Amino acid sequence: MSTAQGPKLPPKPEPPDPSECCGSGCDPCILELYDDELERWEARVERIKAQWQAEQAGQQ
Repeated sequence: MSTAQGPKLPPKPEPPDPSECCGSGCDPCILELYDDELERWEARVERIKAQWQAEQAGQQ
């Protein structure tokens, strides 16, 4: 789960190409779906980092 430099993190979600949005007001829009996915990824990364830091503190 971790390396000497830090925890192994999941890859950041790829943003959709701007051309993928049709501009017709879809609900939800592909851009909104990406924003939601990005927020979930950021929260997951924060949890992983916090766990890694706690593990490192426990090893000292």
